[in-house]
Amino acid sequence: MAGEAASNHSRPVVHFLFEPGNGGLDRVAILLANGMAERGLNSELWLTKREGPLASLISHKVTVRIVPSVPFGGRGLKLVQQIPSLSRMIKQHQPAAIFSAGNQSNLTIAVARKIAGATTTKIIQKITNPISRPGMSGFVTAIRTARFKQTVARGNICLTLSEADAKAYAQLMPSVGRKFRAVKNAYVTEAMLALGGRARARAKGEQCKLLSVGRLEYQKDHANLIKALARIKGLPWQMRILGDGSLEAELKALVDQLGVADRVEFAGFVDDPTSAYATSDIMVLSSRWEGLPAAPLEAMAAGCDVVTTDCSDGLTEMFAALGRPAVPVENEVALADAIAGAMQNSATPSAMRAIAEEYSVEASVTDHLRIAGLG
Repeated sequence: MAGEAASNHSRPVVHFLFEPGNGGLDRVAILLANGMAERGLNSELWLTKREGPLASLISHKVTVRIVPSVPFGGRGLKLVQQIPSLSRMIKQHQPAAIFSAGNQSNLTIAVARKIAGATTTKIIQKITNPISRPGMSGFVTAIRTARFKQTVARGNICLTLSEADAKAYAQLMPSVGRKFRAVKNAYVTEAMLALGGRARARAKGEQCKLLSVGRLEYQKDHANLIKALARIKGLPWQMRILGDGSLEAELKALVDQLGVADRVEFAGFVDDPTSAYATSDIMVLSSRWEGLPAAPLEAMAAGCDVVTTDCSDGLTEMFAALGRPAVPVENEVALADAIAGAMQNSATPSAMRAIAEEYSVEASVTDHLRIAGLG
């Protein structure tokens, strides 16, 4: 068999990403592909299209291959339609492994490998967003759990973003529990760590520069953030929101309604928020749910303090260890109190930076290769 004849070092290591969009998982997949290419591996990105907000991040050392797709329908339909094409590409290129960027592509690559027949290509899935979310009915949760269990069964390994998630999913799906492995995701760049090493200290009474990074969508709950800020109008702060999305007009109307429009800037999507972290004092994450989000770890690396909601088990554990408890989701009073508290008493930058270092691109590449048996 061709796959057995070729060594893992000559066979490509593939990262399957729908497109280089504006999401955290898109950025992680690209950084991992870049990092593996820097190690001298035959690193490839398989994409539906080459263009997108984060396309400029793709290293020239990474081979990009386009997976044919129909010109109509949403992402879900296209991922299903791509299965035959992916199967042919697996047969042709015989990857040592295919890493899924996140939830939606897990089943696609697993089924494509099955159709490809006899091959030693490893399928490495990844759960980047919780299976069960706030407000989801028990029936829908049960259906999603059953579907995820069948998906995990068809792959070799399923990566989770924290040990807490790995344990929870193993208990939820015991028949495939041995396949769940926690991995350090690639969030933090060397540029972020370098900036964190010389982060400035805010003088007492100086205006606090607040930052939010995330798509303007329901999951991120910027409305709750804005309501929390309106509760602390008497404190010296200015908020900059990086991101775009379907709720932009609604959120701009809300800042007008609450009288904080002159203190909240909607700056749009930024492909590299590194400089924004370095020039901000506190990054606020107001999400309803997350896997393990990149923005707080990026901010910590760059020397920016963080306030977060209890949207991620892994993140909540991390901040509890720092003595900075996460606040309940959808609770504007608690979020306002937490922001005001951080303005008065910042966390220790060195402790935050030490945690962030564990999620550097270099450390993450090592972790992914080790777990996949490619190191």
